[in-house]
Amino acid sequence: MDPTFYNAAMRGNIGDANFLLADHLKRDEENGYQITLKGNTVLHVAALYGHSHFTAEVLKITPAMLCCQNKKNETALHIAANEGHTEVVRVLLACIEGHNTKEKLPRMTDASGDTALHKAVRSQHLDVVKLLVKEDSEFEFPPNHAQETPLYLAAESGFHDDLIIILESCKKPTYAAGPSNRTPLHAAVIQEHKGSENGWTTAIHIAASEGDVNMIKKLLNHCPDFRDMLNINNQKALHVAVFFNQDELICFLLDYDEYDSLVDEPDSDGNTPLHLLAASGNHAPELINHLRAKKISFNKQNQTPLDIALSRIVTTEKAEKLVRDLCSIGRFGKRDLEVKRKYEYMPLTKDDRDKAKNSYQTAVEGIMKVAQIHIVVATLIMTVTFAAGITLPGGFERDPVSSNQGMAILIRKTTFRTFVVSDAIAFTFSAFAIFIYFLMAGHSRFPQRKRIVIKLFNLAGFCLCISMLAFVIAFAMDRSLVRHE
Repeated sequence: MDPTFYNAAMRGNIGDANFLLADHLKRDEENGYQITLKGNTVLHVAALYGHSHFTAEVLKITPAMLCCQNKKNETALHIAANEGHTEVVRVLLACIEGHNTKEKLPRMTDASGDTALHKAVRSQHLDVVKLLVKEDSEFEFPPNHAQETPLYLAAESGFHDDLIIILESCKKPTYAAGPSNRTPLHAAVIQEHKGSENGWTTAIHIAASEGDVNMIKKLLNHCPDFRDMLNINNQKALHVAVFFNQDELICFLLDYDEYDSLVDEPDSDGNTPLHLLAASGNHAPELINHLRAKKISFNKQNQTPLDIALSRIVTTEKAEKLVRDLCSIGRFGKRDLEVKRKYEYMPLTKDDRDKAKNSYQTAVEGIMKVAQIHIVVATLIMTVTFAAGITLPGGFERDPVSSNQGMAILIRKTTFRTFVVSDAIAFTFSAFAIFIYFLMAGHSRFPQRKRIVIKLFNLAGFCLCISMLAFVIAFAMDRSLVRHE
């Protein structure tokens, strides 16, 4: 391409003393369009740099250039959509009227099978997406060579605004399965829980593995029969929720009357949700005590839930509760005499309990030692701020004739008001921190309340930091008032 011509397109220069666009374009019509090494015409270059006025002038003189493709089979519309040049896209779409290209240009694909809408969605240019969908709302926008539709790209990338525009404006959005045979719904759920596929093959199973109750609600409201969907192991959402110890989701699903029939459903290994619960070592009384949960059902290894619970090597407090509950209502497998427990069930020994108790005491003692230092600091701040609140800088009005008798003399000064507010904040938060430390001392006696102790310690530390900051501000305001006096 002629350097002068290229520079004009790059800068959007229609004409000056040394260059006339019309002359170059008419010469091109006679001798063939000039192109770059990538096969770009002057229209491609103008679209790349976002010069809408230059683009309009080119199309006014040579409208046939509108559908020209470069070596990647990209039109100027592809390039403008990819770069997000909304005005250029608007000019290109306006020029297709009356040139019998209304349905052709937006549907043209590049070497990768991408339409201009694919480019706009992938680059997340919302305004361009709106223009393209509105221009050809009847088109289905098929998948590219990677089996990605614009709808799938928006769902997979989490571009919610693009997704909504396509669903609302496009009359025939393509719901076809994309890469790995996933639909846009799969892609949307996977994107919501990145890195959580774990072999689950339907949207409801992915949501169940993450314990996303809100997602499950939306899926069931939209498609009630999703509750019967199976994954590669013939497991339903309840199986997956149990397997991943999603207690909140288990309770939610068991509240559905429609899920009653699924409580005793076996998977491909013959395991019911109760078998999976026993394998996980979790304790879910809602499932254990459910009327439909079969406590004496056998899997393909001729094991009942109790057999599986007793075969666990590692025992925890929850696992012990699970075994106790199953022992009261379940039984050992008796179908095959050769079926034995892989390991004897060993409840926590006295040494194990002592080690756990010592570990807890060490952790809590460390927290309480730090808390003692914090209490001293909080007490000092509370004492000083209390005294400062009583003996205000500047004193009080003592003139019996004055209407402000008994009020602070400096009450009208902004610095004084800042001092009073900061002092009050410091006093309040230090008192609150001390109160929280008292609560910590009460909870620290119980090992099962370790998390509560840690949360209270963090809250008290936050209050103390606020108190110290307010104390510093109050001190600075007090010094300022003293200098003023």
